[in-house]
Amino acid sequence: METENPGVWENDKKNTLWRKMKEALSRQPSPPLKVPQIVGLCPGIPVGGALIRSAIFSTDLAIIENTDCQAIFAVYPFSPSERIIRGLVNTSGKPVFCGIGGGLTRGKKSMYMAEIAEQAGAKALIVNQPFPGKVIRKIFESRSLPVISTVADLDYDISARIRSGVAIIHVAAGLSTPALIEKIKRTEPAIPVMATGGKNIEHLTDAVNAGADAIVLTPPTTGELFRNIMMRYRMGMGYKK
Repeated sequence: METENPGVWENDKKNTLWRKMKEALSRQPSPPLKVPQIVGLCPGIPVGGALIRSAIFSTDLAIIENTDCQAIFAVYPFSPSERIIRGLVNTSGKPVFCGIGGGLTRGKKSMYMAEIAEQAGAKALIVNQPFPGKVIRKIFESRSLPVISTVADLDYDISARIRSGVAIIHVAAGLSTPALIEKIKRTEPAIPVMATGGKNIEHLTDAVNAGADAIVLTPPTTGELFRNIMMRYRMGMGYKK
């Protein structure tokens, strides 16, 4: 559930070190990863019986356990793993959208991972931009889960993707994300659009204002989250007297 409390995505990334040190002295350690209020303005996308406005881009169970994002966007720069899929579905307690292929994994392996994800209880399948449309069509015809296609190029043929059986477009175009969202909303208004909103509130706001139906939030690493805590410890704070 979205919350009005500020979280890590609403921190000012331009803070100076001195300002960060003063903040570390004046507040408690970083709170859990709360969804920024702006994401609540997204209309949401129906997936697996739930209306999804926010998803966390992570396979880290510690991150997943400490966020109020509504779903898990489970993609990673390795070949899809049956153990990761089953582990996330069994332990996250949230709808899991599973990556099944892209530039590295295609064809029969992706077809197999789509079957595994469906059997495990995932709620959607994710394919990356290089993934062949003809394989998406086979997955669409053989599986009951919706297919999410990540798109990162303003000139990409979205219509062809939709014809292959894609149900949701995920926009991950960096600084061009708002422009690509607006283009899709103009040319393919019926297709739901998720968007990776970046790591700060300005980028999230731009994606929401451009028309994103849901936001994929990129969390800080555990090392980044520990940084403020360890700064406090190095200053002698946080110890029981």
